[in-house]
Amino acid sequence: MKDREKAYRDKVIGAQFIEFLRKRLILLREILSDDGSIYVHLDTKKGHYIKAVLDEVFGEEDFLNEVVWQRTASHNDPGRYGNIHDSILLYGKTDAYVWNDPKMAQSEDYIANFFVYAESPDRKKWMKLRPGQKAPEGWERYRLGNFASPHPRPNLTYEYKGYKPPVNGWKVSVERMAEMDHKGLLHFPNTKGGRIQPKQYLKDTLDNKAVPDVWVGINPLQSQTAEKQDYPTQKPEQLLERIVGASSNEGDIVLDAFAGSGTTAAVAEKLGRRWIGMDCGKLAIYTIQRRMLELTTQIGARSSDDRPAHERVSDFTAHAKSPAQGLLMVSEKVKKGEMEVTGAFLKDLAGFLKKHADRKGREFSLVCPREKLAIRDLDVEEPGEDDKAGEQIVTVDGVRFLISFIEPKETPTKEQPLKAREFVLLNAGVYDNEKIKAMPWQEYKPFVMRLFGVREEPHRIHAFQADGYIGTDSVFVWNYPEQKKLTVDEEYVESLHKVLGGRAGDRFYVIAPVVSMGFMMDEITHGETTYVFLKVPISILRRLLESDEHGAIRQPVSEGDVNAVIDAVGFDFVSQPLVKAQRKRAKPDKEDLLNRHQKDYVIRLKEFRSHTLATAPGDFQNFETLSMILVDTDFRGDVFRLGKVYWAEDLVKAELARLEVTSTGTFAEQAALCKQLDARIPEADFTGKKLMAIFVDKYGNEKKEVFGRNDFA
Repeated sequence: MKDREKAYRDKVIGAQFIEFLRKRLILLREILSDDGSIYVHLDTKKGHYIKAVLDEVFGEEDFLNEVVWQRTASHNDPGRYGNIHDSILLYGKTDAYVWNDPKMAQSEDYIANFFVYAESPDRKKWMKLRPGQKAPEGWERYRLGNFASPHPRPNLTYEYKGYKPPVNGWKVSVERMAEMDHKGLLHFPNTKGGRIQPKQYLKDTLDNKAVPDVWVGINPLQSQTAEKQDYPTQKPEQLLERIVGASSNEGDIVLDAFAGSGTTAAVAEKLGRRWIGMDCGKLAIYTIQRRMLELTTQIGARSSDDRPAHERVSDFTAHAKSPAQGLLMVSEKVKKGEMEVTGAFLKDLAGFLKKHADRKGREFSLVCPREKLAIRDLDVEEPGEDDKAGEQIVTVDGVRFLISFIEPKETPTKEQPLKAREFVLLNAGVYDNEKIKAMPWQEYKPFVMRLFGVREEPHRIHAFQADGYIGTDSVFVWNYPEQKKLTVDEEYVESLHKVLGGRAGDRFYVIAPVVSMGFMMDEITHGETTYVFLKVPISILRRLLESDEHGAIRQPVSEGDVNAVIDAVGFDFVSQPLVKAQRKRAKPDKEDLLNRHQKDYVIRLKEFRSHTLATAPGDFQNFETLSMILVDTDFRGDVFRLGKVYWAEDLVKAELARLEVTSTGTFAEQAALCKQLDARIPEADFTGKKLMAIFVDKYGNEKKEVFGRNDFA
């Protein structure tokens, strides 16, 4: 039955995810402006389900596009087609959505296949380019259109400058023809028997191609990419640049409800938009905070030109396939003044070829940087129609040298620092337990009523004062601040029922802290009334999530589980975990020539246990609830800048390896075998005077500590 159970469980989890997202889409639609739009990015597993949900929430008539993003070039999926794309569903709220008509550059293949003509700067000469051949410097590439009418147009059958009309006549009038001629937009063939055609210059269309709904060329981030944030699901900035640019204007608000590494916020800031980023994960929040403090003007990573020399030769393939006897490449790496291609050099090379090569061969390919060619004493000819290679041709002693040039590497645009406008980090739905317990009654009561959505309407039931309603059911708020030593027990509920005289209705709610409850039940029935106890805050979470977790926003313990955070919904009180740590200096685990004389700064965790509203540290095994340790190695006293993440799972594995213990149990079972966990900071990485460490438990609670260098013994 295991397979059936797993299949059923997967379906339940899938249904919960769809409902989880549906609720959020409803809320997002309500706060979306009338000229706004929403993009929902999904993989292929759930896209068809969420499309149906979006049709329900936004309306099928407001569906604009399903964008297919090719996120990787290849993928090996045995037994099926390789999965290389994600889907992005786009909806507008009304017909008045912002649309800035995004454009994209023409592909190199498209240019090579269609823009096959080139024109001299004075427009007196033109040439047809061979496959792979680049236009001479200063010449404009263009493509030809069609002036022939598909239907008979007797009124447009005229000669123009001696050129005959097409069989059905022209598409344009003689006045329009003359106007285009005046602007240089007509291509005249070499013979009068040819056909006049309209020209479309590459410069006018290079970055003016309409963006289709299949997006290629926006590649996933590589490990060495400068914009990489070490966050598992990070999206490339180019992807968000297209989305934000198309569907918003400067000053507009861009909201990302699953902000992750903060790509949306970073791109919005660079494009002059305002932004809101939301995420349940502590790693996400601190990653975004650091990212917004280290912005540059560049969108996406600076792309260095890593093309080898042969890829920067326009017709290198033609050289390789040409019937020439051989090819000589003079690289730009050759030192200045050395190996210049002079007339004397070509004369010596021609003599060598005649002596040692096949005497029938009369062509030889030569490739070099343009500045290495110094043949001022020789005549240079342009390649003819039959020549498959060579941008210039020089004949020396009967040998034709087909010469092409190695283009210089492209210089990337230099990034400049970009100081972000002021922003604030807010914690929503998370409350400080100690501050709540210290509240006076006049503050505590309205706080918990808002917490549970109580409509404040004081009213009496048989001489008993109730505080408001949830729906149509009455609510009573227990006066915890003034009755901290009293307990809501079963005897109290029975007496409450008598005071109400059995007139409380089907349901009657009592709101009280869990510490004031003298029983574990969430409901007790007396007569026809069910008394429902909303415990602050654990009870409501169990009711909403049907979960026994003591925390609302469960944090991952490993990088692979980082997206599991979105499965938990609700709120909880902040309670600092119990942390006992030593600070040591120790030799690196793996010594090499670079670090053999250095010592790591080690945060040695001896004890870590969560302390929540409903639990005590003794309820947990040591290290069982540790999620991660976040470190800023240059803490300047103002704001935390995330530098490194130490995942609990990695720390436990490292300690088990040190102890030479093998364990295949759960994380909690493995953690229980550990006596200590070491977070090691290499000496070279501790760049500041102080270090801040944030110890995070799996419920999102955290404890912050600041250490100076001298604090490490």
